[in-house]
Amino acid sequence: MPASGQPRRFARGLGRLLALPGLALPGLFLAGAALGALLPENPRRPPPASGITIHIDSSPVHSWLILPVAAAGHDWRDRLPALPDGRAMGPFVSLSWGERGFFLATPTWADFDLLRALRALVAGHATLVHAMGLDAPSGRPIRLTPAQYRCLVAHLEAQIAPGPALRGYGKDDLFLPARGRYSPARTCNQWTRDALAAAGVRVGRWTPLPQGLMWRFVGEGG
Repeated sequence: MPASGQPRRFARGLGRLLALPGLALPGLFLAGAALGALLPENPRRPPPASGITIHIDSSPVHSWLILPVAAAGHDWRDRLPALPDGRAMGPFVSLSWGERGFFLATPTWADFDLLRALRALVAGHATLVHAMGLDAPSGRPIRLTPAQYRCLVAHLEAQIAPGPALRGYGKDDLFLPARGRYSPARTCNQWTRDALAAAGVRVGRWTPLPQGLMWRFVGEGG
């Protein structure tokens, strides 16, 4: 090969090398998420014969918990402000966590913006808890003992930071200041996992994606 072709070959080889991290990082993330979902935390226990049933639900990228508004001596109406139209939450409340900017700018999937999502993932700052009043639960049921339920709600309450509530997407929801920073290591789905783990529920050790979280609850008794 003429000497003049060597710089071009070197540049192509360097470009391939520089591209490897960009290809490897998503693969490493997915492999780590699969392994983290398979490695369990908390021992396997049969669902209690009676207790409090909560639900877990998800979209392709986001998960949330649905709890009765009042159970086991705890009432979310004592902790959450009234809805925008003055009504109290109930009879069920869904709770999820996410990056503030992405949450506020994405009321529906039609508003989804990939660049905004990536910015939230790698450079997110403040976070919010999204609370929504529901007439009925959805998703997959998880039955807890009263003691487990009290651990769960104590953990969830601790995630809400001081400060005023923000208007939500409609008349049935609102946002609350939250603790913690959004990152690839701690996504909304890991937040949901952490809450369930605090209640002693068997979950994967790292579940940044909802699929790694939800599969454990297929066939769970309600």
